[in-house]
Amino acid sequence: MKKTNVTPEEILEIVEKQLELPSLKTKKRTRELVQGRLIYYKLAKTFCRYASLARIGRAAERDHSTVVYGLNKYDIESKFDPYMRDIYDHLYNKLDPMYNKQGQSADVDMTFERILERLNKIENKLNITV
Repeated sequence: MKKTNVTPEEILEIVEKQLELPSLKTKKRTRELVQGRLIYYKLAKTFCRYASLARIGRAAERDHSTVVYGLNKYDIESKFDPYMRDIYDHLYNKLDPMYNKQGQSADVDMTFERILERLNKIENKLNITV
């Protein structure tokens, strides 16, 4: 069973550990730290169900406008930097089995088999009415 909520602080810790960074809270702007923060913003926005942008920013000692800028910057940079996409995908795949994504109900079970089953039921209903 997936856990319903994950906190921004937990995601920050996971990103720091995965990228082997001492802290994303520092004011330094080295490439590794900036990329780590961008990946953190994107993961936190995806998995923290009810966390505001301000709360996501507070966990990294930033404000909400920095998070908005970081989310936009991630979208641009990830198109051209396969490293960022790879790290994000790796962490996403690590978090996905454990936590529900934002907007996803805790009791939703959308496996391929269930979708196929639902399609078959709809198809059968359509064939009966024709």
